[in-house]
Amino acid sequence: MKKLLYSLYKEYKVLVRDKAAMGIMFIMPMALVFVVTIIQDTTFKSVNETSVPLLLVDKDHDSLSVQLERALKQTKFFDVQKQDINQEEARELIATGKYLIGIFIPEKSTTRLREKASQRISKLFPAEDTLPSVVDTASLQLKLYFDPITKQSFKVSISGAIGRIVSALEMQSMVDVLKVEMKDLMPSSEEVTLETKPLVSTSEEYATNNESTLVPNSVQHNVPAWTMFAMFFICIPLSGNIIREREDGSAFRLLTMPGSYVFVLAGKITLYLIVSLIQFALMLSVGLYILPLMGLPTLQTGENYFTLFSIALSAGLAATAFGLLVGTIASSQDQAALFGAVFVVLLAALGGVWIPTFVMPEIMKSISSISPLNWGLEAFYGVFLRGVSFSAIWIHLFKLLVFAAACFGGAYYYQVYKRMR
Repeated sequence: MKKLLYSLYKEYKVLVRDKAAMGIMFIMPMALVFVVTIIQDTTFKSVNETSVPLLLVDKDHDSLSVQLERALKQTKFFDVQKQDINQEEARELIATGKYLIGIFIPEKSTTRLREKASQRISKLFPAEDTLPSVVDTASLQLKLYFDPITKQSFKVSISGAIGRIVSALEMQSMVDVLKVEMKDLMPSSEEVTLETKPLVSTSEEYATNNESTLVPNSVQHNVPAWTMFAMFFICIPLSGNIIREREDGSAFRLLTMPGSYVFVLAGKITLYLIVSLIQFALMLSVGLYILPLMGLPTLQTGENYFTLFSIALSAGLAATAFGLLVGTIASSQDQAALFGAVFVVLLAALGGVWIPTFVMPEIMKSISSISPLNWGLEAFYGVFLRGVSFSAIWIHLFKLLVFAAACFGGAYYYQVYKRMR
């Protein structure tokens, strides 16, 4: 036990002397999660939290345009701005990106809507002494303009939302005409109010395994994502430490001392595992206390603290083992730093740290499953977003521990192989 404690103390003294390594392990990840979360916040906001800039050009000035404007504002999805301009000027404003979408309501749109509703309803109650009227089959057209950068999926969503509003107004207009017709046919009857409220409604919620109503946002993604990145990035100071000891002869002296090389490895593993857990605590603190001061959502961690600690411990072991393997195999500090940095960045890109896996193509989603960072990130998602217990994420932790065991074993046997040469 004393050998382990002395080895741990030695590693601590080496670490605190390296100011650059301290910055990489503690300051860099907090800065990354802070900056990236602010940048990505708009992208991660749910539909109900987003206001789409919409230009409304009203040439009708009647009930149709008034009701359409009111309905658009009630959705809280659109930031409606009215301007009294012509159709070409509206098109120009959209084309230059000042608004994402524009609606142009032609003159006498309300009048035409009433006429068309009256024509349709009159077919249901034809008068015996009148000739068939000529029906205007041309549809009433509202012009929608979209910014050229608008994605097709978003365009379809907005068009559908506006289409539903217009359909409701059209139905209301037909109901109003029908009430007049019924009054003419049965003048002695009492006036009846026909409800236009939809008979079928839908409800939306995120499917979770408990009563949690958490929704994905930039904080819920970036805090665990950059925590995993920070943990694995300790491979650079850890591998550099190993190589410096080898170059200045410290490693050889340690090997000549009584005792197994396992105590030397155990000291490094223990210290950097503690560093990983400190990183985890700092990143949680950023999500809980610092990001909300910038107007961002507060990180929701749930109440399953044992599972959270298990994830952090497994991820820390995997990251430490990887750094140990890089430092053991690399022949120089430059080689270790270059390989470690590039490999961690590649694993982060594949694992969904920068771009969440749910927006990746199917082939990339399949490839992302080989990244240890993805295993840890999916485990964090399970706790933060789905509120699951340990039994639901154990497979991810098992993968991390197998990865850690493989790296530890590779580092140990490679060191034994070098000593035998």
